[in-house]
Amino acid sequence: MEQIYFDKTRKLKLFFTKMSMKRIQEICFLVNGFLLGSLAPLYGKTFNYFLLFMVLFHAVTQWNSFVKELRVGKKYILVFGIYFIYILVQSLFMTWGCTFTDKPYYGIFEDLLLNFILIPIYVVSLKEYLTPRLLARFLFLFCTGCLLLNIYVIFDLVGISLFTDTSSAINFLYANRLGENKLDFLGGNLYLEPQTLHMALTALIAYFLIFIYRNKGVKILSGIMFLLLTIFLSFTVTKAGILAFILGFGIINFYLLKHSSFRVRSAILIGIVLLVPIFGIFVFDGLKEKYKERTEEIKREVENVKRGVYAGGTIAPRIGFIRESFIHVDEFGVWGLGIYAKHRVNQWLQSSKDGLGAFTNVHNSFIHYWIQGGVLGLAMIVFLFCAPLYRMLRTQKVSWLICALLVIIFVMNNTCILLALNNSRLMILLLLGMFYFYGDVFWRLEKGDC
Repeated sequence: MEQIYFDKTRKLKLFFTKMSMKRIQEICFLVNGFLLGSLAPLYGKTFNYFLLFMVLFHAVTQWNSFVKELRVGKKYILVFGIYFIYILVQSLFMTWGCTFTDKPYYGIFEDLLLNFILIPIYVVSLKEYLTPRLLARFLFLFCTGCLLLNIYVIFDLVGISLFTDTSSAINFLYANRLGENKLDFLGGNLYLEPQTLHMALTALIAYFLIFIYRNKGVKILSGIMFLLLTIFLSFTVTKAGILAFILGFGIINFYLLKHSSFRVRSAILIGIVLLVPIFGIFVFDGLKEKYKERTEEIKREVENVKRGVYAGGTIAPRIGFIRESFIHVDEFGVWGLGIYAKHRVNQWLQSSKDGLGAFTNVHNSFIHYWIQGGVLGLAMIVFLFCAPLYRMLRTQKVSWLICALLVIIFVMNNTCILLALNNSRLMILLLLGMFYFYGDVFWRLEKGDC
């Protein structure tokens, strides 16, 4: 009798211990969502160590389930493990026989371990407790974090003049593109392109949340976040970010118009009819100078490219980067440059005849990893974007939110090395990993299972 009582007590204790551990992991996951939108863009690699702590905590407290989850995601993780081993072997050979005078960049190994390997392991560890409801809360907090960060940025730039002299304050924000790159901001660096990517993604997610949440209060909050984040995004006057958002917005609305009720479709159409003119007046009439300036700059650079001139600040240099890369393709095309890639690219641009000396990278994530890892590096980046799509098609559970967010990430990575910047790489890899492993959870979320 005592033995039976002891066994039951032990089982209950194990059950409640497991439940409490699960609850801790859920809370940490939600905290991750908020930090991903607010502090991660500022402090880069520092946030990786928080994820490392989470992975170790899961491994120590629930070793058996941790190993089981790793086995489920082993093929995905193996892709990045192979790339890490390749870069390691490549570095050994290049160190022994390299004739480059450029300084090697050994930080590449830390980047690979803390991002391309650690993050997929963390994402896999979510499998036991990630539900559509928890995912919706994660996405909401991700948007909230991004909104609060950008509200702070705006008040840091214009202060209370946003209320006392609104017109001048808004004109200042457009003219200065939301402060552009903000160095030593809150102890970190907030670069414009990663900041724009975060705003484009969270604005679209906030819009999506309006339609999947049943709670009216959350719907209203999501609507407010969508409007504010969209306005903040327009302050950046970043062509790639705004174009990417418009494409993603179009995909989401295509899905909503096709699958929603007549009432929802009518609300969307009325909203677009009302908001587009208002936004047009707000941006292109009252604050048209900056957009006119950027439009004229694009036209001028297109004409310059036709004449073979690649100097500039928008389209021309990006075409010049691609051209310069292909001029040196014999150096990296197959095997890559590994630890010498960073400084080698810098040397190419400094010695370029196309006036690219002011730049330090190729502003394209796909070309960046091609230069770094050769064919294998390019294949790895293509895999990151194609794997979620392949899995959705194979399971026949296509998430339109994933498709829209993938388009935004893809477009912006073709104009900036966002997958190589500490301020954005973690967030991108985390989302891409979640798209691959939990596409079915996103699909269920779209069906209203929250």
